[in-house]
Amino acid sequence: MVTSNKTEFFDYLVIGSKEYLERDKKYPYPDLLRHAMNSLALEIKQSIPFPKTMNGFLKLLEEPVKDWCPSSFIPKEFDRDFGLMDEGSLSEEANDYLAEVLLEKGGIPEYARASIKQLAIDNSKFTKTLDQLRDVYNDIDSEIAQQEYLSLRRFLIENPYTTPSQIRKVFMRTKHISTEEVGELYEECQDNQTYWYCDRCGVLTEKHGKLKGLKPRLCGNHHKDQSYVHQVERETGLLQIKDGIHQRVCFPGIPELNLYSALAELTEKPPDCLQQVKLYPGLDRYDLQLRFSDGTVWAIDIKDVRDPYKLAKSLKPLYGEGSLRYDESFYVISDRCMANYPDYLEILRQAAKQLPNATHVVSEKSFKIRVNDKIAKLQKGGTI
Repeated sequence: MVTSNKTEFFDYLVIGSKEYLERDKKYPYPDLLRHAMNSLALEIKQSIPFPKTMNGFLKLLEEPVKDWCPSSFIPKEFDRDFGLMDEGSLSEEANDYLAEVLLEKGGIPEYARASIKQLAIDNSKFTKTLDQLRDVYNDIDSEIAQQEYLSLRRFLIENPYTTPSQIRKVFMRTKHISTEEVGELYEECQDNQTYWYCDRCGVLTEKHGKLKGLKPRLCGNHHKDQSYVHQVERETGLLQIKDGIHQRVCFPGIPELNLYSALAELTEKPPDCLQQVKLYPGLDRYDLQLRFSDGTVWAIDIKDVRDPYKLAKSLKPLYGEGSLRYDESFYVISDRCMANYPDYLEILRQAAKQLPNATHVVSEKSFKIRVNDKIAKLQKGGTI
């Protein structure tokens, strides 16, 4: 096995580590991990002796990669201040790299196809359903397609655990989404295992009596006595959302729905200054569309990415044609990102130079204040 570039060695290490953990750390070692270990043994910094045992090697992987990995091997997309492992599991940074970078490099690398294909399959099934709905949306059934997409996305976000009967109840009458398609986004739970979930971040895993979420640096306190942590009630045929859907749909969707619910409450208050809050308009061209009584329209995309530098690279002007037209647009940063990175907005605004002046980058808290200020001005007969 020959790498085509130095950073490909790093891919081997991440993917091989994931395979090894999925095998419950059993011998033989995955080919990719073995190859990565051999390469690392030849290239590791001279001041750091290569570990003599597998446990020592796994402990090394918990250290920041900048402390042991040759700089030329570390991809620019990976934050070198973090390790590949965290308390015996793949680290948050490694999980992000696996899902957000490797799967988006123009397809799964050939050498990784057998190792991470399930993540790609999970995401492709959701994407296929979305593409089908968009075909219908652009043809004759736009309103039905929009409503069915809302039903699907909200169901996935709000139900990290479900049952076949619940899926049938919600989707048995949908025109363009089958119950089988929804069921394929979940996997069966084991009868002898206890499952937990968090209202703030979804599925939790348990190891040595400790609960851990998908992104501990955004949501890390999962003591079992917390009000937002729940044990899943056992039901016949219990299903858990698949990893790829949890990571790409469920986890980021929680702050989206929370903000939608908070704003939707304002539409119920007289004198009807905020007339409509539309969720995922145009089949998710952006997250929210707000319509005010003076005719102005705001478009909102909610971002829940821990690293502002990483987020800055992906930001672009929001789509605004036809019914998606807007007067102002906003990238709203979730409260949990702001709490973990106090200078988040300053960094993001400086890094995201490609955005037009009419696109605002604000925190979730300050955006809610803007909406209330807008409503207050309209109540007084003014505009903002």
